[in-house]
This record gives sequence, C-alpha cells and structure tokens, in this order.
Amino acid sequence: MAGPREPGDSAATVSTAAPPVRTRFIHIALLLLSFSAGAADAFAFLALGGIFTANMTGNLILTGMFTRAEFGTTLWTAVVAILVFTGVLYAAFRLTATGVGGPASPRRVMRRLILPSIVVQTVVVLIWLPFHGQGLLERGVVIALACTALALQTVGARKLSDVDGITTTYVTGTLTTTMQDLAERRQTGQPLRILSVLALPIGAVCGTAALAFATWSGPLVPWISATIATVLLALSRRRSA
Repeated sequence: MAGPREPGDSAATVSTAAPPVRTRFIHIALLLLSFSAGAADAFAFLALGGIFTANMTGNLILTGMFTRAEFGTTLWTAVVAILVFTGVLYAAFRLTATGVGGPASPRRVMRRLILPSIVVQTVVVLIWLPFHGQGLLERGVVIALACTALALQTVGARKLSDVDGITTTYVTGTLTTTMQDLAERRQTGQPLRILSVLALPIGAVCGTAALAFATWSGPLVPWISATIATVLLALSRRRSA
C-alpha cells in the first residue's frame, strides 16, 4: 500500500470512493498535462533561450554554467523562471491548503488552480503570436507567465491525483516512487506513473516538431493539450455530481 497522505494532498482525500468514470477522466487529464509539460519545456528550451519552464532542476544547473555562450541572458531567464515557479507554487499550495477557506475540494482546485493555469497559457499564446519573444523583455514575460501556468498545474495535479508521485511537470519524483514501489512489490498506480513519464518526452517531440514547422506554433501544442485536459477535468466533476 502507498504511504499515508497529508490532508488535501489528492483527490483520494476529497472523495474516498470516486466513481470509475470520473477517475478515468482524471487519469487521462493528468497524462495530457504531462504531455503538455513536455511540449512546454521543449518550446521554452528551443525558443526562449535554452531554459525550462517546468524543470527547475535544469534551471538551477544552468545558473552555474558560466562558460555557456550568452551566460548573462541564460542567468537572467533561468532566475526569472525559478523565482516565479517557486513563488506561484507556494501561493497555490496556500490557496488550497486545508483550513484556508475550507478543504481542498476538486471544485476549489479547479477554480483556483486549473482554470487560472489555462487562462495564463492562453495569454502566453496571445503574446507569442505577434512578438515571438524576440526581445529580452518579451521573452522574460513569456517565461514568467509559462512558469506561472505550469506551477499552478503542478499543484493542481498533486491535489487531484489519487496516485502517489504524479506531478505532470517533472519526473524525478515520479521515477523515484515508481522504482520504490517496484522494489517493494507494490503495483498501485504504476501504469499511470509510467505513462506519465512517457508522456513528457512524447510531448517534447511534438513541441519540437511544431517549432520546426512554424515558430509561431510553439506554445500551441502545450496549450491545446492542457485545454483538452481541463475539459476532461470539468467533465469529471459533472460525473461526480
């Protein structure tokens, strides 16, 4: 069995007997969000100066690679990404913490995290289409907004998932949980975790292909995937009503 969860950490604490159809919708949505994160990081790395908007481990490493070409720009954009991502993570966890405005119900998570995330991603698309992040300021704004969306997504996924280790934006924790459960002969949630890991590089491939086809289409792949995931999460709420 999986280890104990803190209150409000996942949908398991909100609804202990979620209907199977609702659970399937949530799982598919989580996989789409993982795909979206992979596409978003590919877009950020290839079009926004070689940084990440979901992988803060990579950004921390980039801040120390002082021999890299255009290190000043890399340092600036990586620091922006780290500060925004961590700040929004904190705010998102506070907004949905147990005892802050009530329990972290799926409705509350949807309203405070998932919907704002897709709105911010829409703004990223609208800014990118005319400007393409050509200036350093425009690039910084796009990075900050993309990190905001993905931080909200990360917290939303943790709150909604009934499977340990699913964050949709980074895989180190997911891989660790997967290997731990394999070693300890626990099977609960393994298929979803493995598919979530695979969805990231698949998303990166699709995001890279979109950029190769047309620069303007870079943020569309993660946005479309995240939008579909949001619709599925909304449908899952109707199923549970």
